[in-house]
Order: sequence, then C-alpha cells, then structure tokens
Amino acid sequence: MIGIDSKKIKQKGITLIEALISTAIVGIGFIAVFQMVNYSVTSIDVSGERTKTNYLSSMIAEDLIGDRFTQIKVGGTDKKIYEYLADNTKQNKYAWKRTPSLNSNKKCKQETGSPYKTSDVTITNKEHKWNHRFSKRIKCRGVKDIKELKVYESCRNNVKVDGKTRVNCHYRNQFLWNKHYFGRMEVKLNNGNKSKVLYFRIK
Repeated sequence: MIGIDSKKIKQKGITLIEALISTAIVGIGFIAVFQMVNYSVTSIDVSGERTKTNYLSSMIAEDLIGDRFTQIKVGGTDKKIYEYLADNTKQNKYAWKRTPSLNSNKKCKQETGSPYKTSDVTITNKEHKWNHRFSKRIKCRGVKDIKELKVYESCRNNVKVDGKTRVNCHYRNQFLWNKHYFGRMEVKLNNGNKSKVLYFRIK
C-alpha cells in the first residue's frame, strides 16, 4: 500500500492556470450559444414583420386596383379614386400617410374599434382600414415607422382624357400615348432603419 501511495504523490493534477483557461473556454462557448439563439430569434422576428409588411402592402395595391373606377366628388367635380390620390401626391407629396404617435409610456398608440367604416366616401373607408391594419398587425418601435402611399400620373402632354385635352401631366413621358397611374407603397420598420417598397400599376 505504501508503494501505491508513493506513486500518487507524483500525480500533479491540473494547475490553477489550466483550470482558469478551461473555465474561460466553457464560458465563451456558453456566450456563443446564447448569441446564436438571440440572433436566430431576432432574425425570425424581422422575417415575420417583413412578411406581414408584404401582405399589407399588397392589400393596399389590391384595394386601389379593385376600386380604381370608383368616383369621388371633389369640389363639385367627380374624380376617379386614382386621380384623387395622384392630385394629393402632387399637392402634399403623398396620397396617404401614417405617422405613429406615442402615448405617455413612450409606446406607439394603436387604433381601436372596427377596421371597417361605413362612410359614403370609399377612400375614407379604405384609409380607415389601412390605419387599423398597420396599427394592429406590424410592430411599432418609434415615430419613424412611417407608412406612406404615393400615386403618380404619367402621360404625354396634350393627351386626351374622356375626350378632353389634358394640357399638363404630373409626370411627362412622350412615349406614353395613354394616361397611366402608378402606385408606390413604402413601409419603414425598426424605427425607420429598414424599409420595404412596393411599386404597382393602377391603370
């Protein structure tokens, strides 16, 4: 037994430095795993928000294309919905815009009530629905998460519209013999750091 014990005296085990290095390696491994998990969760969240943004932008495009011939009375004159929105874009730099507002807790306010409004004006109903959908379906991280719709009119000068000559188009293109309308929907996410844009033709 004395001989066996004397052999164990020569077994040094691990030094303090080796123990510290091992602990550091294990700690780095745990930190790396946590960072990977956090990155994966963040990526899934961002991907989900972008997917919802695509759906909502497509919803607005479908609303405008589906009801493009709806008449709106403006100053006693009947205008089609895309003409009304194009005039708004030229005058206000946008046709429809949603800028989030914050409550007392510095969080974005959400729309309440039903997304459907029973106004006699079609565009009023649609804008109410758009505000409600974007407020409820997409995460808001600040006042820079702006949603903006623009509608552009493009045609050749002196083109005839409903038998009447239109002297000046909003955006001139000598290669377009008929008047065209294009929509541009932009949605800003992550407090304005990310942006999704959809272009579509209305008429």
